[in-house]
Amino acid sequence: MPVLVLLFIALLSCPLTAQQKPTLEAVRTDASIKIDGILDEAAWADAPAATDFTTLRPTPGLAASQPTAIKVLYDNKGIYLAAQLFDSQPDSILAELTERDDLGNTDFFGFVLDPYQSGIDGFTFLVTPSNVQFDAKQNDGREDENWDAVWVSETQRNDDGWVAEIFLPYSALRFPSTAEQRWTVNFVRMIRRANEQSFWAEIDPTIDGFLNQSGTLTGLYDIKAPLRLQATPFVAVYGLQGRESNEKTTYGTSITGGMDVKLGLSDAFTLDMTLIPDFGEARSDDQILNLGPFEQRFDEQRAFFTEGTELFNKGGLFYSRRVGGRNFYQHRVYDQLGEGEEIVHNPQRAKLYNATKISGRTAQGTGLGFFNAVEQENYATIRNTEGEEREVLTNPLTNYNVVTVDQNLPNNSSATLINTNVLREGEARDANVTGLLFDIHNNANAYAVRGGFNHSRKYEPDNLITGHALELELARISGQWTWEASYGEESDTYDVNDLGIIFANNSRFWSAELNYNRPQAFFNGKFLNGGGGIDLDYRRLYAPSRYVGTNLEAYVYATTKGFWNLNLWTEHDIGDQFDFFEPRVKGRYWRGPGYSNFGGWIGTDGRKKLRLSTNFNLNRWWDDTDRHSLSFAFNARYRFSDRLSLSGFAWRGNFYRDVGYVNRETIPANGSSRTDIYFGTRNRSSVEAGLSGKYSFSARMTLNLRLRHYWSGVAYSRFHLLDTDGRLVDTDYQSNHDQDFDALNVDLIYRWRFAPGSDIFVVYKSNITDFDSEKADSYSDSFSQLWGRDTPRSGSLSVKVVYWLDYASLFPG
Repeated sequence: MPVLVLLFIALLSCPLTAQQKPTLEAVRTDASIKIDGILDEAAWADAPAATDFTTLRPTPGLAASQPTAIKVLYDNKGIYLAAQLFDSQPDSILAELTERDDLGNTDFFGFVLDPYQSGIDGFTFLVTPSNVQFDAKQNDGREDENWDAVWVSETQRNDDGWVAEIFLPYSALRFPSTAEQRWTVNFVRMIRRANEQSFWAEIDPTIDGFLNQSGTLTGLYDIKAPLRLQATPFVAVYGLQGRESNEKTTYGTSITGGMDVKLGLSDAFTLDMTLIPDFGEARSDDQILNLGPFEQRFDEQRAFFTEGTELFNKGGLFYSRRVGGRNFYQHRVYDQLGEGEEIVHNPQRAKLYNATKISGRTAQGTGLGFFNAVEQENYATIRNTEGEEREVLTNPLTNYNVVTVDQNLPNNSSATLINTNVLREGEARDANVTGLLFDIHNNANAYAVRGGFNHSRKYEPDNLITGHALELELARISGQWTWEASYGEESDTYDVNDLGIIFANNSRFWSAELNYNRPQAFFNGKFLNGGGGIDLDYRRLYAPSRYVGTNLEAYVYATTKGFWNLNLWTEHDIGDQFDFFEPRVKGRYWRGPGYSNFGGWIGTDGRKKLRLSTNFNLNRWWDDTDRHSLSFAFNARYRFSDRLSLSGFAWRGNFYRDVGYVNRETIPANGSSRTDIYFGTRNRSSVEAGLSGKYSFSARMTLNLRLRHYWSGVAYSRFHLLDTDGRLVDTDYQSNHDQDFDALNVDLIYRWRFAPGSDIFVVYKSNITDFDSEKADSYSDSFSQLWGRDTPRSGSLSVKVVYWLDYASLFPG
């Protein structure tokens, strides 16, 4: 704890002053510009240049160490950019060759455009000396790297440094339909060997926002957006292999095809549609052994649901993994099994017929979003001893819908109305959630009032259940010292899980947070930057109003002169904590002790061939059971060359005398019944290890490997009865609740972008999972058991071809 205090006190502040915003004039040209990285066209010589870059990192506010000159031309087809990136040490330019949207250890040049001058929404385009492209959507300081546009770039290395030449077609952008255009713009350069990131329009890290600190691009007259009609038909062929426990290996093949369509409905709005989608190239999920009361949340890996969804993610009401996820009546088939019957076919996930997005933003700053998806019916097949088969509905025909209206307001403020709706055929439950959000900043963009109100409705047969959630926050958002104070509540009937995700409703919280950011060097230059913060939370149950707990957190971080990263943190639950969810019976609670956590993370210089990082967490619960845990992780990455790199990680967690729910029983008592809830004391060991690697044949052809193994073993030593006062008492309950879970995933993906926007994917996937009712003696023993004949496994090899068709390219006139 003294280390935290001393480092936090050492981070003294010095305010920065925002600079005047620069402007650059774009020049119309009738000349033919060849995108080759050689700036030999006469039009480039006559265009004004953007120069005088200012650093943001490692030290903000300094003149860039190397000169840069940016010029912009345009015609009726798009925008042309030329970047002369001078370098006094051209042989030292770093240029790792990576996959698209993965910059790696490399220099880069790029720019950010906000054609509507909203200060909130924009587009990012970057290119490296190896001509690796990166693009993303900007929204309120967040980057959506899953968004992809089709644009052209070429780079050249020379004795003066390197050159980037870019053509950005108007079809890749959204801009207002006006005779004169004035776009917010900023140019950025990274000199990786010095970790120097500089901008044309200076960015002050103590001021909230990025686009609002950028410059202006002028001189754009009489440009019009083309008909934005793009289609990407695909065909995919699969070879499948699978085996259930103690069953013979089965093989199969399948072929599927579909299409994604983009249509510009106006200068601002775009329709995206996927018909009979296929997500075979999406990364496998990271499964774990989940002993908690809440479902595991999986990251979205499917491109259609990650690209351009910033409007739909407002307020956190849309969890896209619900769409095409687990069947609504997943366990109905097991409940309907008769004597001697067996399940011969039971698809685990619902398939999509189609999904559609319409989104965009008007010149007045009004963002509109519409999402719709239709999920097909699913049936399981059951066979009796006579060979007769019947079907059981496991998923009704389902329609998912999201509508969003998001209004940009002055001073980087905004207000949002969002509605999610789920309609299921038949008597299955329907659901609807409406949210109203606001984020209001003052004129100086120093303070903000934020919040939201959500209302949920569930339509069960002959029953309507409504609930609400509320959150209010007052914050200082600019300056080296920032703070926020907030209040929130979720009623006991609030539920968004039909299309969103919520872990624990029925809650109230009060929170206060103080943060400090030191962007300049301190401790006589030993640290380049750093910061810290402290957070206090007080929680109660919503209904009935009951105390839940109080939590205190503190952290510090710093970057050393040698570009090592350091983080330290500590967390404390103060006094007894009351858990109303672990017992899994409404109205019951578990009274657990307070606890303390101390953790840290350290990472070496990422510019080196070998990058190492490690972190640890030590937890101790403050009772007389000696309950504690220790987890430790280690990561290593080695770059063999600019083309080949390998990364490995290992994490181990040991939880000693851990306590948690195991079972409940309903006991008849005096003409009624009671529910006995049993907890257990257990030792748990978990290991997660993985290997990932990439080889880049070129900027458009890569091979990626990801291998992950997870193991968790749980052994119970004793059991307890949960008393009505929340304490654990002795019991004669005995049962086997030991568990051992393994999951091994392999994803090997070859990707070749053989034409603009067009890809060939060759994907190999393997999945092995094993669950036993006895904990293995060790990690190695459990791992070896994965290869037994009784272990379920599945695998696939697929080839998918995606071809991009663009109306503006096919019919340029």
